[in-house]
Amino acid sequence: MRRLWLVIGLLACGSAFAQNAAQNAPAPLACDGRRATVRISDITPAGSVKGFMEAVAAHKAWVASHGLTKDEIITVPVIVRDEKTRARSYSDKEFWSIHIHGSNDPDPKHDEAYDAFAKMYRDNSDIKASYDICVPAGSLK
Repeated sequence: MRRLWLVIGLLACGSAFAQNAAQNAPAPLACDGRRATVRISDITPAGSVKGFMEAVAAHKAWVASHGLTKDEIITVPVIVRDEKTRARSYSDKEFWSIHIHGSNDPDPKHDEAYDAFAKMYRDNSDIKASYDICVPAGSLK
């Protein structure tokens, strides 16, 4: 019986803690425009450009399947320059992605399809840098 009361007490404390944490979460930053996530990804030695781009396609499909019809995901190879010759070429190892969110609402909950495309990304790339930005209203046509 004591164990039952201990478990009930712990659950009550955990629930109160979770509610308090949610209430004390910082408010999102104001964004007079559209939120966006920018990432720079490196293709790993075990990964491939093909696998990475398949992850991008699965990501786009997930976004569309969850009704985020105004979201845009753009992924492009970085242009690199040879410092000696100044010749430019498209990288086959480094990619720049921007996910422009269609609204400033929270994203849908992650599900199995989300976990699947996230694994595809992890299997093929490492995130070198990631930034959340606010794209000012009127700057995207």
